[in-house]
Amino acid sequence: MQYNWTVLEAEYQGKDIDLVSTDPLVGRLELMAEDDEVIEVTLDRVMAETLLSALLKFLGQGEGADASRVTAH
Repeated sequence: MQYNWTVLEAEYQGKDIDLVSTDPLVGRLELMAEDDEVIEVTLDRVMAETLLSALLKFLGQGEGADASRVTAH
């Protein structure tokens, strides 16, 4: 099976994650694409933890004025 992927640029607009369910934990994150198209990303606990880990690694790479002030405990 061959997939034809399309790259779509979207931005996080700073909104909270909408809670869909607490057990199991499921939420919805909105991203804004071109022409005000809303992209909904569904997150479960495992995906949220994976995303958080990736974001912390990304922030850890900042230098100078872009050095992260966030620390993992």
